Amino acid sequence: MIVKTMNNIKIYTATKGNKEDCSLYKCIQGYGIEHLGVSIHYEDKNTKSLQQCYNNFINDARKGDIDIAVMIHDDVHINTRDLYTLLSKAAEQYTVFGVAGATSCKVGSPALWHLMSKREDQRGCVAHGSEKSYMYTSFGPVPSRCLIIDGVFIGINIKELPENVKFDESYPSKFHYYDLDFSLECNRNSVKIGVVDIPIIHLSPGLLHPDNEFYSGQEYFINKWKK
Repeated sequence: MIVKTMNNIKIYTATKGNKEDCSLYKCIQGYGIEHLGVSIHYEDKNTKSLQQCYNNFINDARKGDIDIAVMIHDDVHINTRDLYTLLSKAAEQYTVFGVAGATSCKVGSPALWHLMSKREDQRGCVAHGSEKSYMYTSFGPVPSRCLIIDGVFIGINIKELPENVKFDESYPSKFHYYDLDFSLECNRNSVKIGVVDIPIIHLSPGLLHPDNEFYSGQEYFINKWKK
């Protein structure tokens, strides 16, 4: 009998442009994919919603003997060479995990995870800036069981995720609320979700100018989850 001792880990990112132009690609190329112990798929020139992209990736991961599936924004720099070990450890602790989130969530407007949760309930740490000049924002101690996680980085222990737990593709917004909705869906289905320490730099300042798509997604999210 062959006993599998290594995790098969695959990273996915979707970008509207060419993969060569995205920060994650440059980061991976800099480290050398062979040194990180993972594989990666770039969905470049993407026009689909992240909900659809992520569901397709999860379905493919189930068929392809993937143990840990990781979805990362294209404007992220992975700030560690020990990625394989950190992901493997995280997948032992939680079925779904991220790098920032909260243990509470009072659904309402504005529907942003750090505004819908109490400050003392926030967890994780994310750096913002550039690869050479960045500042960490520490939300709270990790590892920690959480109710919601930020979509900048989502890891999944594929073998433990129920097949009925999916990203909601009916959202009117293609790039907003997929993470919060998925988090709450996980909790509704008793999926263990948490925040861990995986050093990343988000090269984007985040949402600065909400557009109509954001607000339509917010309305859908609130109507779906506010009780």
